[in-house]
Order: sequence, then C-alpha cells, then structure tokens
Amino acid sequence: MHQLHHRAWSRPSYLLAKARFAWDNQGVAPAPLGWFREADVNDFPLRGFSFPSTATYTVVEELGRGGMGVVYLVEKNCGGVLDYVVFKSFKTLDDEQEARLRNEANIATFLRHENIVKTYGLESVKLADLPEEFRRSLGVGTQMRPTSDLQLPTFSLRRLVDPRKGNKRTPGFAPARMPNPLAKPQGEQDQRVMFMSMDYVDGVDLAMLMRHHFKLHLLLPSPIAMFVVSRIARALEYAHQWIVHKDVTPGNMLISSEGVPKLADFGIAAPVAAAGEEFAGKVHYMAPEQLARQKVDGRADIFSLGVVAYELLTGVNLFKPLSRGSWDENVRWVRQSQSRPILAPHVVCPDIPERLSQLVMKMLEYDPERRYQRMTEVCIDLEKRYLFAQGFGPTNNSMSAYLRIFEGDFVNANQDDLRQLTFLRNKEGKVALQRRISRSLYSEAGLNLVKERKKSPIYNVVARQEAGTVQNPTPQFNYPAGPAAVAGGSVIIENPAK
Repeated sequence: MHQLHHRAWSRPSYLLAKARFAWDNQGVAPAPLGWFREADVNDFPLRGFSFPSTATYTVVEELGRGGMGVVYLVEKNCGGVLDYVVFKSFKTLDDEQEARLRNEANIATFLRHENIVKTYGLESVKLADLPEEFRRSLGVGTQMRPTSDLQLPTFSLRRLVDPRKGNKRTPGFAPARMPNPLAKPQGEQDQRVMFMSMDYVDGVDLAMLMRHHFKLHLLLPSPIAMFVVSRIARALEYAHQWIVHKDVTPGNMLISSEGVPKLADFGIAAPVAAAGEEFAGKVHYMAPEQLARQKVDGRADIFSLGVVAYELLTGVNLFKPLSRGSWDENVRWVRQSQSRPILAPHVVCPDIPERLSQLVMKMLEYDPERRYQRMTEVCIDLEKRYLFAQGFGPTNNSMSAYLRIFEGDFVNANQDDLRQLTFLRNKEGKVALQRRISRSLYSEAGLNLVKERKKSPIYNVVARQEAGTVQNPTPQFNYPAGPAAVAGGSVIIENPAK
C-alpha cells in the first residue's frame, strides 16, 4: 500500500489520489506517486477539449401531462449503455417563459442531494420541425388537460389503479398562473418546444399517493407521512444554502420505489438574494409573505411544508379554494383563510401526538418571525422529538416496504417488509398499517373543520360514509374496527413485552 506524503495537494489532486488508491487496491499496477503532482494536473492535456456527445434518446412513452406540457419516459443510449431519463416538454409562448425554464435548469443542475431529483440540462426544438402527430399531442392553441391516474404508464407504483373504483379520478385543482401583461405571444412558426432532461424516478408522487389513500378511505400512517416530510425538509435544508424553492407541494414530491422521497420542479425557485422577484405557483400552499409579494426566504418554504404536513396528518388542505377561479380570486380566498386561526392537528385528530402537532403549528405561524427560522431546526425537531424519539423509526427501506404492502392492497404482507415497519406496532404488538378515515378519527371540532370544506377529498369520504351510499368502497377483506388496522388482519411480529 502506498503511503501518501503530506503535500500541498489541491482538491482535484486529492480526489485523483483517492481514485488511484482505490484503483491500486483492486490489483491494478500502481503508478508512480509523482503521477499526482500538481504540475501534472495543471498540465492535463485534455483540459478544455470538447466533443459532441454520442448519446441518443428514444421516447418510450408518455408519463403524464399538465397545463404547461408533456412528460415523457426516454431511453438514453450512450455507447450501447442504456438508461432511462425523463424529458419534461414545454411549449414556450414568450421570452419570459423560456427565461424561467432556463432559470430552473441552471438552478437545478448544480443541486446534488439524495432527496432532490437530478436535472441534467435543457434542449429546445422548433415546433415546426417536430412530427405533426407530436404537435397535435401538445395541443397547440389549447389548454393541456391533466392526465388521469388510469392513463399513467405501467411502471411500478405508476400502475396504481384502484380495483374498487375503476373510472376517472376527480380532476385535481389547477390554479391559474399570474398573467403577464407584457408577454408577447409568438407565431406558431416561431414556437419552440423545450425539453428538460431529468433523472427518472420510478415511483409515485405524493399527491397521487394521497388520492389513492382517499379512495380506500385511508390516510398515510403518521410516522410514514412525517418521514416524507423530514426527507423533503433535508432536501430544502441543503437547497436553502443558495435558493428558495417557493413551490413546495405534494405534486412536487416524488417517492421512488426504493422508498426515497425526492423534491422536484425548481421552476420558480429563486436565489436567496432575489427571492421576492417571482410570483407564481399554487397559492393554497404559499406563505402569507409570499402571497403579499414581499421578499421571502427559506421560512416561506417552511410554511409550505407545514401545509403539506397538516394535510398528511388530518386530510385537510387548510387553504385550498373550494372551486376553480382566476388568479386574483384564488389569492383573495387564501388571504381570507389565512386571517383565521389554525386548529392544531391533535385537536382535529386526537390520535396525533401533541408534540408532533406543536411542531407542525410552529411551521404554520403566519408571522415569519415566530415561525421556525431555519429548515435545520425543523429537521432536528421532527427527527429527535417524533420520528426517532423511541429509537427505531422510518427509513428509506421501511418507506419502500410500506409502498409494496399498500400496492398489494394490504393482503399477504411479506414478513420481511413488516419487520421494516415495527415502529407502527400497536399495544397488541401488531403492525398497524392503516389509518382509517372515519368519524371516530376526528374530534367534533375536527369533524366540523372537514364539513366546512365541501367537495374536498376528505369531505367526500366522510360524507359518503355518513350517507352509506353505494359509492362507499367495500373492502376485499374485513378491516378491524377503529382508525388502525393490521396487515392481513392477524400478523404479530414480536411480543411487545420483550
């Protein structure tokens, strides 16, 4: 084994040394130590050399579409080595939109974190140069219609189709974006399609996962839900060194089939020094100062993440308008909603620990000075005071195990998967996987809060249960009574006394 002498190594030289050390330990003939000298690195003969990429891309299928464009699964072939990436396409209409997309790409490409979707770059193609069928699929001159869950391709959890209700889901709320009076639309011949290349996350977004739980009259178990929140908080903790995301919503949180939550879509993110210049996104997740178009910082993302946490715990979206409206109408609705005090989660659902409820309420302080000041504080409190307060808690592996059990309709759960979820066991030592939506889950005050939000997903579930309609899904097996049920109805992992 070579001994590395103390020298004034630069960081590139040190990394080369590490690589050489690992290489030598695999039986490759060692190079002289002088190979690492600073002079040699500075004289590196390929420095500045560029060449065209040999990678080719083949569109496999459409993953989904929304108001801005289409998302495709794409096969990347780099010298015979195959991989999958995602192309997010945008039909650009003006210079401002193109600048915003390039801003997203430039911001997102340098972010490298386990819980952030990696972005690789941005390409543009003239619309007129693309196949006519593709141009029709973009819906030129028309508003893009969101893809329903049942139209999603069959990739892992994207296959999720509720067996008891096999028709279209209720269309999601798609708030209007703020109009730009200075934008000048281009002629069709000048239009271009922008393709943003990103890592393919084989999994499901949090918004879709929540919808499918609602269909089964379930909420995610609180530790599982807060694990997702904690990982997104870690992603934001890292990102806040440079930028504010400003669009923290369930639709922008992906969960891979390996159980890794990832934050996506930095489309309206802004550098910390200029975080008050952009105003777009989903108004019902915005912090009050962001709605007021004041200069914002990472505390605005803390508030938005608190809204997501509250929704996961109670099923209630605090500020979502009950009907579609214009941008200004939506803003007025949210501002009015944010003028009222928030009912603490443990008051809405008594099964929520008060220490967790207090943590979420501190994220939701309307006054940013009373809110958590840094995402680091959120991460530490959430992990120390709740997720891992009793020792073993949720991990990527346990998240993945829960997703497999949920996708399997909670039937014949694998013992190894259940062992990953022992932090969910109840007083009888059984792993309580299902947090059922019912009257018994809510206090009277919580039930009133639900009933105030007519036509919302949580209201529809409770209303159907009380009406006893045929639309109330019939389980394939008998759920045990109460808010918590057990995988398969009878699985005992270990004796809690031991």
